[in-house]
Amino acid sequence: MKKMQWISRALLAFCFFVSGFLYAETSSDAGYLLERMASSSRSLSFQGEFVYQQGAQLQTLSVIHQAEDQEISEKERITFLDGAPREVIRSGNELFFSSYNEGVTQFQHGSLMPVINKFQSGISERFYDLKIVGIDRVAGREAVLLLVLPKDRFRYGYQLWLDRKSSLLLKSVLVDDQGKIIERLQFTSLRIGQLSDDVLALLDRKPSSVDQTIHLRSNPAKEDLEKPRVPPEWETGWLPDGFVLENSSIRPSPVSQHDVDALVFSDGIATFSVFVEQDDTRVLSQASEQIGALSAVSKIYREGNQYFHVTVVGDIPLSTAERVAVSVRPVKIQP
Repeated sequence: MKKMQWISRALLAFCFFVSGFLYAETSSDAGYLLERMASSSRSLSFQGEFVYQQGAQLQTLSVIHQAEDQEISEKERITFLDGAPREVIRSGNELFFSSYNEGVTQFQHGSLMPVINKFQSGISERFYDLKIVGIDRVAGREAVLLLVLPKDRFRYGYQLWLDRKSSLLLKSVLVDDQGKIIERLQFTSLRIGQLSDDVLALLDRKPSSVDQTIHLRSNPAKEDLEKPRVPPEWETGWLPDGFVLENSSIRPSPVSQHDVDALVFSDGIATFSVFVEQDDTRVLSQASEQIGALSAVSKIYREGNQYFHVTVVGDIPLSTAERVAVSVRPVKIQP
């Protein structure tokens, strides 16, 4: 706890140095800014270039975004400016990928800035502190800097720079409990406002080669609530405070003839999934990997002569995923 408090104070001191003064707004004002951030990402048209960092990997991309109105659906085109030509085009609820066999995974969620979706339902002050820190500059624009600070080491912290006029997200930084940057998205140039006819034509042009098309769910939260929840046969013996089971299901395995038990947990911001599948190899093994914010841990659970493959995947620290994976066990049937 002392360590987390020291990191929080260090972040605030750094932001004070950058901005030159501290805001005096309350957390309710910060919450209002987050609401405006979510709204502006849909209601504003803009184009620009940005950098996207996952760990040590850094990429440069361009984006064109057309706001949704009564006659036009929301559209977006993301083009990779480094390496082989790759692009992602979103038109309404359809997502088109052209990757030339290079793979496009970062933006398959259907939005340039997935961090925005995390804060649409608000923030629990039991597990996060929300602070308005001050004024900075990003891409030549004045920005309000917000900190979302976790109260324990089991989840990430967020630094958000919002355009002072429109509240559009200009920069986001995901940090661990050591203050290390895990993931970063930052505009280097940005123009907000009506798009020219030439730019609009680019949004309507489909890639010459489409590797994959995904149909996005218009209201996934509502659809998940309407689905009957399958009683889980597996449970976690440990969860960080605030994480609750949001959904459970059984699905076919992509690699075997066995079914997979899937559990989804969330604290309202961070989300992770637990997958359990019968393992026929009967080899006791464990593996872990972290790519940017995404942590993945797999281990073997043994019960008598039966072996099960347990996998935990989500936007949580690797140490948290490992602790959850070790605690997974069958649900005990009450007599």
